[in-house]
Amino acid sequence: MNRLLVVGIGISLLGALLYVVGIATPAWMEAEEQGLAKEDFGLWQVCGTILGITKCAAYPDTLSAMFGALHATRAFAIIGSLMLIPGIALACFAAKKNINKGKLIGGALTIAGGVCGVIAAAIFAGRINADLQPGVSVPYGYSFHLTWAQAVFTIGGGVAMIVAGRKDQEDELPVLRD
Repeated sequence: MNRLLVVGIGISLLGALLYVVGIATPAWMEAEEQGLAKEDFGLWQVCGTILGITKCAAYPDTLSAMFGALHATRAFAIIGSLMLIPGIALACFAAKKNINKGKLIGGALTIAGGVCGVIAAAIFAGRINADLQPGVSVPYGYSFHLTWAQAVFTIGGGVAMIVAGRKDQEDELPVLRD
């Protein structure tokens, strides 16, 4: 089995883990009031902590209707995960059966899934920055940063899968001798 392919799959699995944790946890943006109360805003819910007690609730329908960028962020996050996970699975299957086309398609799906995560985070950041006054810093949470960080691993792993598939294709070509 090709070492580069194994490294690509491993790196992509790490990126997928970061991706899933990033889109599932409610810490895309944080707000704290003088150490007494803290709120974490995620893609799916908002969590509030008052005097050490944390309660989470889904966004009300009125907020979701007004915040179209939240829907776009959610859509790209879901589409990305729907491409990323099958892409890695296809690359694993292709590695087992030594199918170069599967390695190439799996790598492309993995890259596309990582790019969708980047687009989701960019939409979220763009909308939040548009709503704030100039010069105000945004307290982004760890979920937001994980969604950006996954891109390094998923895109890098996808590229490694594609390179491994192309290298194996070139190794199989007949050599013409003079």
